[in-house]
Amino acid sequence: MGGYKVNAVELCQADTLNWIEFETLVCHDEWEELGFGEFGTRVKFGGTLVAVENGHTRGRAWSRVRVRVTAPATRQPIEITSVLGSHITVTLTDLEG
Repeated sequence: MGGYKVNAVELCQADTLNWIEFETLVCHDEWEELGFGEFGTRVKFGGTLVAVENGHTRGRAWSRVRVRVTAPATRQPIEITSVLGSHITVTLTDLEG
């Protein structure tokens, strides 16, 4: 099951329910408590893309993504929200086929 790469700001609602992988920084205390790493360190998330919201701030595009992942500390599914800029590339994989 191979994925394809896309710039984060090109994500759209039609991409939801696909598997998404991306790297970002641990930037919420909750993420640290859930076992994703220490605040400020790199983390790679992989999970089901639940929602996408696109926007612009001061001329810069971004995508706010909500992703269902498994928390390392609890082994329970949770949803995280992350804002990704145009400097982030994500990998999408179609879960249906």
